[in-house]
Parts: sequence; C-alpha cells; structure tokens
Amino acid sequence: MVQTKIAKYGNSLSVRLPSALARELEFREGDTVTLRAVAGGIVVERSRRSRLDGWLDTVTSQEGEVDAGVTRGAEAID
Repeated sequence: MVQTKIAKYGNSLSVRLPSALARELEFREGDTVTLRAVAGGIVVERSRRSRLDGWLDTVTSQEGEVDAGVTRGAEAID
C-alpha cells in the first residue's frame, strides 16, 4: 500500500503516483486512465484502449509490399 497526498493542480485536484508504483503498473506520462468512485474512495483503471491503438492512429498510409529476395527455406507462403 502506498500513501500520497492530494494536491491542487490549476482549478482541479490531483493525486501523484509514486514512480515505483507507476513502473509496477507500467503507467506512462500521457496514458489515459478511468476514474471510478467506490465506497470511501476511487479506483484508477487503465483505459481499455492500448498504446498500440494510439500509435496505429498516427499511420497515414499503408506501406506496399517489400521484396525480401529469393525463398531459401520453409518460409514460402502459397
């Protein structure tokens, strides 16, 4: 269990995640999380959308096929 304090951030309140906890949970700056109220507190959950989905959104065009050369083994696809 980790304790931290609530701080003022502009007109909102914020909770700082200690770096050890963020590493353990693999949270990164810019990640989107969901906050859910529960009896006596809150739950912080990683959003269902993955980082890979975000990166794939940045692809603007599909690359063409690349010739890898002569088939040399069992990698041939019919």
